[in-house]
Amino acid sequence: LGLISLMAIGNTNLALAGTVRAFPKEKTIVMREKAGHLYGAFPYFFSKVLAEAPVSAVLSTVFGCILYPMVGFQKDFGKFMKFLAINTVHSFASSGLGLLLGAVAPNSDAALALLPPVIVLMIIFNGFNIAEENTPKALWLLPRISVVRWGFEGLSVNEFNDLKLKCDLRRKEMCASSGEEALSRISSAFENSSVQKAVLAELAILGASYLQTYNVLRGSGPKYAIMQPPVADLPEHDAEHETKAYVKDH
Repeated sequence: LGLISLMAIGNTNLALAGTVRAFPKEKTIVMREKAGHLYGAFPYFFSKVLAEAPVSAVLSTVFGCILYPMVGFQKDFGKFMKFLAINTVHSFASSGLGLLLGAVAPNSDAALALLPPVIVLMIIFNGFNIAEENTPKALWLLPRISVVRWGFEGLSVNEFNDLKLKCDLRRKEMCASSGEEALSRISSAFENSSVQKAVLAELAILGASYLQTYNVLRGSGPKYAIMQPPVADLPEHDAEHETKAYVKDH
């Protein structure tokens, strides 16, 4: 479980950090070109997501193909394919969250300053360090929006379901006999969890991040001062009024 937690954290860090570093700089250029009516927010954002998705998917697949046999996960082709799918969706969700942070931040420095607290909070409430049922009521939302939590949960359920465990201790009651029992000792949330639930949660985070990022891009742009006509160009009575007002004020 510790290894799976590290995998989820590492995948999140790579996707978030790469996006947060690059997107604010790119956003500045996009806003300038958008103000010049070269293109709108939707064509830019759609093409960006479409161009980066295959690269992210390939990197996640290569990472999974190397790591899965190295760590001795179950030799089951179905579980292997689910492992790759969870990793890919997890990478997409993390990148989407990085886009959102980059969009709301005014510059690269601010985006990078937001990155550590966001990652730390997601790691703390990932379901392994603090179980969902032990989360303070005031912070009930954090485990639900943590991409680390859902990535960890999906990978854990995929690996530990249908897994039989051996116990070498004398007191057999201290050991878990199955993967499901081991997960239930970590958190009661695993009792009703599934790979599908974890993937759907990450897709929901991905969709919400994309939607909010698009809204920020659409509403962003350079602000211009409203130009007022000079006094000389006003009608005669308006010019006289403006002159009297100026004399009165000075």
